[in-house]
Amino acid sequence: MAKDFKTLVRMRKWALDEKRRELGEMLSVLENLFGEKKALEQAVINEQKVAAENPGMIGFAYAGFASAVVAERAALEERIAEQESKIDAFRDEVADAFKAMKTAEIAERNRVEAERAEEDRKEQEELDEIGMRSATRDDGLI
Repeated sequence: MAKDFKTLVRMRKWALDEKRRELGEMLSVLENLFGEKKALEQAVINEQKVAAENPGMIGFAYAGFASAVVAERAALEERIAEQESKIDAFRDEVADAFKAMKTAEIAERNRVEAERAEEDRKEQEELDEIGMRSATRDDGLI
């Protein structure tokens, strides 16, 4: 039985570590999406500078670029919102895994304490028995 609790604790820790790793990967994806958004914003600034410098040549091409950027920005915002939603839901799973691990650890600790208390009780009974025998010998009853 003791081995079962230790195995359970180890399995719960492993499951929690896996959930944390997955959450880290999800956060990395979100960070990459924010990086894409920042790069897109920088591309818009660069194109605006070029369009301002050459209004006659590039002015008409900028309109197509701007509409493409608007569509890409909307798509990125949607992907970011979706990823944030997934992360929020997954954080609940991580919290559940942490709770399960802690429950197993507490059960293991309680089992160890109960074993220790039982051993202490048996040892005290033996010491009481020895004390009683010694006392009866000293009284000359035996």
